[in-house]
Amino acid sequence: MSRPARPPAVHYEHVPETSSASCRALTILDPHDRVIGCLQYRLCHPCRIGHVVNIAVATHWQGQGLARHALHMALAEGAGYAWSTSRQSPEGRRFFAAMEEETEIAFPADCARCPHMAEGATITPLSR
Repeated sequence: MSRPARPPAVHYEHVPETSSASCRALTILDPHDRVIGCLQYRLCHPCRIGHVVNIAVATHWQGQGLARHALHMALAEGAGYAWSTSRQSPEGRRFFAAMEEETEIAFPADCARCPHMAEGATITPLSR
């Protein structure tokens, strides 16, 4: 799996986890620290499962590999894990199909999650 080049005009910030399977966020910020995207996901290390809750990038920033890079960062945290996603929009289906081809990792929608994830608290993405 090749890692994407990180666009120099943006940076990424993690919102720390609060439990072993809590929701995590990776916020994408522009050069002025404005939020332009966010990836929310869960990892359960005991069960080796990852779940993408939501991924979004502001319209005028789309097509630059920002969501792709964010997902690669999450995949690195859960290397070798089974992954799934929440319900997918038509755009999401195209994105995850492309990511599946690139990474050779399946991203089925609405898969059952482990019991640890049901216990995890939700978080609010970083806002500026």
